[in-house]
Amino acid sequence: MKSSKMLALAAVAAVVVAVPFVMAQDAGKPKAGETAQKAPEDKAQSEAEQKAKRRAAAAVQDRAQGDQSAPREEEEEEARRRR
Repeated sequence: MKSSKMLALAAVAAVVVAVPFVMAQDAGKPKAGETAQKAPEDKAQSEAEQKAKRRAAAAVQDRAQGDQSAPREEEEEEARRRR
């Protein structure tokens, strides 16, 4: 009788210790659905950053050359890609 109570108490103690430990490990990992949702957002963010870098480089080049045609060309190229 005493051994079954001790066994039950040990099982409860193990669960009490294990549950917060497992939850803490899973806290940093994104869920599968969240990962799938973030992928398009990350891609859009990356594309926006690349576009900004290209525009900044074109602006620097324009200032150096005194020409304003590059941004228009980039916008026309982007419009063609969207079609």
